Amino acid sequence: MTSTIPETMNALQAVKLGSAEEALQYNQVKTPVVKQPTDILIQVKAVGVNPVEAKARQGNLPIPFFSTPRILGGDFAGNIVDKGSKVTEFEIGDAVYGSLSLPIGPNGTYAEYVLASQGSGALIKKPSNLSYEEAAGAGIALVTAYQAIAVLGNLPKEGPKKILVIGASGGVGTYAIQYAKTISETEVVGICSAKNVELVRSLGADRVVDYTSEGAVDILVKEETETFDLIVDCIGGENYYNQLVGLLKKKGVYSTAVGPTIHNGSEKVGLFAAAKLGTTVALRKLFGYRSYQVVISLPWKKMESDLAPLLANGKIKTVLRDDQIFDLKDGVLAHKKIESHRSVGKVVMRVE
Repeated sequence: MTSTIPETMNALQAVKLGSAEEALQYNQVKTPVVKQPTDILIQVKAVGVNPVEAKARQGNLPIPFFSTPRILGGDFAGNIVDKGSKVTEFEIGDAVYGSLSLPIGPNGTYAEYVLASQGSGALIKKPSNLSYEEAAGAGIALVTAYQAIAVLGNLPKEGPKKILVIGASGGVGTYAIQYAKTISETEVVGICSAKNVELVRSLGADRVVDYTSEGAVDILVKEETETFDLIVDCIGGENYYNQLVGLLKKKGVYSTAVGPTIHNGSEKVGLFAAAKLGTTVALRKLFGYRSYQVVISLPWKKMESDLAPLLANGKIKTVLRDDQIFDLKDGVLAHKKIESHRSVGKVVMRVE
C-alpha cells in the first residue's frame, strides 16, 4: 500500500440484521489492500443503492452464511489508486465505474475504497460526459433491464416489435424504457403513476399508462390484446401478471426482474415461501399462457460491450434526482428511500 492510501477508511457497515436505523453504522475499518495480481483498488466517489441490498440487510433473503458486520454494495464509480501486476487494461488514476459480481458483501462498495478483481463483475473506464453519481447508478439496474429484454426477451430479429414496461419510472424501469428504444422498429409502452408520466414519456416511451387513473389499465388490455412481443415486469406480483399476460402474442415473453411476489424480498422470505415461489415459477414456465422468464443472473460482460457505449453516447442516461443523492454517512436515509418503493430512477450515495 502506498503512502497516499490511508490504513483505515470510513465505511457504511451492516452491523446486524434489521431496520436501516438498527443495522447500518458509519464506522472506521481497515482499508483493503492489493494482494492478488488481478486486484484493483478503487477510491470510491459514488455508490449505487439497489433494493437487494436493503432486503439482505433486513434479513429477508435466505442467503447462506450471511454474517455481520459486513459492507454491502455492488455498484460504484471512482478512481484507481493501486493495482496488481497482471492488470494491464487500466492505469492508476483512471476514472472507472462498474459493479462487483455480488452486491451483498462482505467487502462491498459502501466505503471510501473497494477492491475489485479483473475479470469479475464489470469495470469500465468512465467517459467524461458521465458524472460519478450517474455512472454509479448504472450497474445492477441497467444490466437487469438488459437481461430482461435482450437475453430473455426472445424478440423478433426483424420487423416491428412492441414492448410493455411495468414500473417504468423505477431504477430498472427507466433503463428498460431507454434500452428498448435503442432497438430498431420498437414501440414502447410504460406503466407508472400520474406524477411520473411525463418523465417516462421523456425517456422515449411511445405511450404511457397511468395505473392510478381509473380504468386506464383496463383500456390498455381491451385495446392491445395479443399485440406485445415482450412484457418487462419491474414490480412483480400476481395482479399485473394475471391482468396483462393476455397482451402478449403467442410467441411473446413475460420477463420479470422480481418474480411472482410483488417487490419480492421486501418481507421475509423463509424456506416455505421460497419453495412456493419456486413452484409458481415452475408452473408458469411449464403450463403458463405465455413464456415466463425470471432474471436470476446478470451478464456482466455485456456491460462493457453492449451498454457502456450507449451511456457514453447519451442514448441511455441515469435518471437521478437531487433528492435521491445522499452522503455515505447518511446511508440510513438512502436505504429508507429505496425501501419506500417510491423512488424515481436511481438512489445514489456520494462518497466524500
